[in-house]
Amino acid sequence: MLAFVLLTFFSIYYRIDGDKLVVYTFFIPKAYPIDKIKEIKPTKNILSSPATSLTHRLAITFTDRKILKSTTPLIISPVRKEGFIQQLLSINPEIQH
Repeated sequence: MLAFVLLTFFSIYYRIDGDKLVVYTFFIPKAYPIDKIKEIKPTKNILSSPATSLTHRLAITFTDRKILKSTTPLIISPVRKEGFIQQLLSINPEIQH
């Protein structure tokens, strides 16, 4: 059981690749366009999502609902939250923060 939990935690990570935010879950990548990000804000929402932290989470809302196929935001928990946000803002300065 411990091995499964550790595998889950270590298989979730985020990367910025050009103009895409790539979210890896169980080492499977899913790319999201950074130019479609509308807003990034801190959240304490405990929804099931590719976020390993319960307290240092970011909710990412997109301008187009078709990207997530849902009305709920993408919730992630990058290690260096402020640096991560700055990288996203350098690509898309219109993101509300």
